[in-house]
Amino acid sequence: MAARIIVDLSDGKIVLFGGGPEDGEPDAGLSDGFTRASVDEFRAALGSVGELVKTLEASIEALPKRPAKIEIEFGATLSQECDLWIVAADASPEFRIKLVWGEGG
Repeated sequence: MAARIIVDLSDGKIVLFGGGPEDGEPDAGLSDGFTRASVDEFRAALGSVGELVKTLEASIEALPKRPAKIEIEFGATLSQECDLWIVAADASPEFRIKLVWGEGG
């Protein structure tokens, strides 16, 4: 199950991850079972995707016989500590990321 996180944005608004509102449940108790994370922690978690993509790009560039097109798709989900976990694209992640290199990419 994905972590339930409230991200506190710098403008005072929040973003919630890990499930939607439940029918008949008031929003007042919404923080029950949620971990709080700062916008800086959230940025750091999402920034790790950029580092991953740089590593993938370097590996693709190093291929001696690169195919005309390469596609990589994966999911990403947040841990209770607001770390980003890479998971299978079909594992109900919070984010689906598809990278394409080459023809049509």
